[in-house]
Amino acid sequence: AVRDLGRIQPSLLIHGDLHATNILRADREPWLVVDPKGVVGDPAYDAGMAIKWQPLLHLPAADLRKTVHRLLAIFAEAAEIDRERACRWAQFHAVRASFWGRRHGFRRTRSGSRLDAITEYADRLAQLL
Repeated sequence: AVRDLGRIQPSLLIHGDLHATNILRADREPWLVVDPKGVVGDPAYDAGMAIKWQPLLHLPAADLRKTVHRLLAIFAEAAEIDRERACRWAQFHAVRASFWGRRHGFRRTRSGSRLDAITEYADRLAQLL
């Protein structure tokens, strides 16, 4: 997937860390996106960030699949990007998170049962995408 996705990289500036906690209600516009990483590449890349949302950890597998695919469909429609490409980038993010968690832990936890739960969640995402 990475080799395929990496072949086509438009010269667009994208957020690079677009997730729920970086989207705020604002006065000048209804929504304000903060804390950009400023990455040049595929706008579909940020689709993977849309599924890194803590409440999803607690969904059973069947509900997780349905919810994640719905979130990606909404993201792809709003961003006017290809849904399949968004799904493949999301899978990339899930696989990367799973490897990272096994090697380094996560910001929220470095060891123990919480690390196991987050890593398992990343594994489930990678498989269902």
